[in-house]
Amino acid sequence: MAKTPSRAQPHDEMTFRTAVEGRASVRRFRDDPVPRDDVREMVRLATRAASAGNAQMWRFVAVDDPQVRVAMRAAVDGVIDEMVAWPEVAAQAAEIEKVRPFATFFSDAPVVIAVVGLPYEARADRLLAARGLSRDERDRLRQRPDLQSVGGAVQLLITVAHAMGYGACWMSAPVLAAERLEDLLGVKPPARLVALVPLGRPRRTARPGKRLPLDEVLRFV
Repeated sequence: MAKTPSRAQPHDEMTFRTAVEGRASVRRFRDDPVPRDDVREMVRLATRAASAGNAQMWRFVAVDDPQVRVAMRAAVDGVIDEMVAWPEVAAQAAEIEKVRPFATFFSDAPVVIAVVGLPYEARADRLLAARGLSRDERDRLRQRPDLQSVGGAVQLLITVAHAMGYGACWMSAPVLAAERLEDLLGVKPPARLVALVPLGRPRRTARPGKRLPLDEVLRFV
């Protein structure tokens, strides 16, 4: 009996280079639902990312309940409302308001993936702590391998989404409301929200942003 093709297979012929070069941030989505099997496949491939010590310190919460997404947006709006009211930045209230659309458009996507990071401590971290180095000093020497690892998974996630015919966007602005979002999503310490990734069929074709010339970002020594 012939194997039934998966929903993702029509895009399997896309080359890796095409997927990387064609990916673009998508901020407007159609209402079409995203099958959970497709979400599982995206996350499965995202977890092939490299991670420090192979600790795989990422976790994913896929939100396809519209009411939860509305509550998430309200949480982010609430934090921005509070920021606008800060007396120390009263003169910048208009600038803060400009952040709002870039922090809340996730709620219009049919699925939002909350990317959560777990703490990571290697032998080097313990040795530096025993030496008496502060957290800031250790971070300067180690450059947060936990966040580097989770970031690698997010990049794979949004690239795989594009390869499967979906649009996605790596969002950090909503993390302003991390504590409230973590409470809504049942994320418990020591885990912490790192990013949100809205997913869905693009409302229109998104074009990749321009990149700096290679000679400006690469040098050989």
